[in-house]
Amino acid sequence: MILVIHGPDGPTPYSQYEHSSIPATVKKLFNLKSNFLTKRDAWAGTFEKYFYIRDTPRDDCPETLPEVNTALRPYGAREDSSLSEFQMELIQLASQLNGDYVLNSYPNIGKRMTVKEANRYAEDAVKRFLEAGKAALKAGANESAIVTMRPSLTSRVSVESY
Repeated sequence: MILVIHGPDGPTPYSQYEHSSIPATVKKLFNLKSNFLTKRDAWAGTFEKYFYIRDTPRDDCPETLPEVNTALRPYGAREDSSLSEFQMELIQLASQLNGDYVLNSYPNIGKRMTVKEANRYAEDAVKRFLEAGKAALKAGANESAIVTMRPSLTSRVSVESY
């Protein structure tokens, strides 16, 4: 079956479907209370009328999954390898979380990292971002506020050392 979807029914008379329709749809489907991230998300058409929301749980799903007998990486972890292009992009994304994107080393962050160092850097970036969010809430920030991090030059190893 093919479903052709034409223009949206709102939220404004000029709304269209576009990339921001995805977060707008998720917000509507899950009845999220936070403000929209941007005016563009608030303007975007949503797809919720094309989803069938069940009133009861499905009963045709397996309760247990079969054991995986084949190793996903039969050669083991290669933690001393240099990063792939995709892994470099993930490190650049992590640098957005912890504020390192303002350093002179951006966008070269990660070029000299090993997989092991990059993993530690990404875990630290997420941890620091979550801690900053909790601290912002404790200090009275709005729940839907976006935390902007700045690099800490004293409390951790510099990115340039990688």
